[in-house]
Amino acid sequence: MDTRAMTTPDTKPEGPADDVGAETLRRMAGLAAYNRWLHDRFDRWLGQRILEIGSGIGNQTQYFADRDRVIASDIDPYYVDILQSRFGTRGNVRMASFRFPLTEADRDDLRAERIDTIVCLNVLEHIEDHESTLRDCAAVLPPGGRLVLLVPALPALYGSLDVHLQHFRRYEKEPLRALLRATGFEADDLRFVNRVAVFGWWLSSRVLKRKVLPKDQLAVFKVMMPLLKLEEKHPPSFGLSLLALARRV
Repeated sequence: MDTRAMTTPDTKPEGPADDVGAETLRRMAGLAAYNRWLHDRFDRWLGQRILEIGSGIGNQTQYFADRDRVIASDIDPYYVDILQSRFGTRGNVRMASFRFPLTEADRDDLRAERIDTIVCLNVLEHIEDHESTLRDCAAVLPPGGRLVLLVPALPALYGSLDVHLQHFRRYEKEPLRALLRATGFEADDLRFVNRVAVFGWWLSSRVLKRKVLPKDQLAVFKVMMPLLKLEEKHPPSFGLSLLALARRV
């Protein structure tokens, strides 16, 4: 796949390949305070030459788009088009589309970009062969290069929301640490985040069998956002997601 190809008016997609995923991203875009809070959890780990895998509509891209070099990528042309409309005027930002496993040409292309950080947020769970994907990430980073990885946590929470979002799995802490180690990374920091949202996800996904995150649940989450501040001083023993800050060894 030509990783420099971007959608044009002649090839503009009519809609996303995954309607549930697109609606979820749109609803999450309305949680600006949460998106900023999440970014602040890993901002210190970012370098100046960033590859973001699965940028979606740019909910997180916006917070690091001013770095020296940013490659905002997504497998769906619909999202690449949105990213182009949001960030296309920035000379430091490149829009791209990659398919995993990477071809050798893709790897060479990314190595030439001298990437020092890969950001992969809520993407790995969508990929069946997640081990191969992490090995590809390691292959395009130099030794000491950084990985920011966010994945859904707690397999017991897996339910209808995960099914409709096309998640293959949710993760446990120590198996994720072992997976990172097996694929060329060492986690400097691996922690649960967003304990506040666990009950709401369980209710909507396991009990009510919802297809997409309910707007009323997100409204409640907005009210409870101040509780997330507690996690900054007291990391929770469980949470909706796992955040890993890892180094390429």
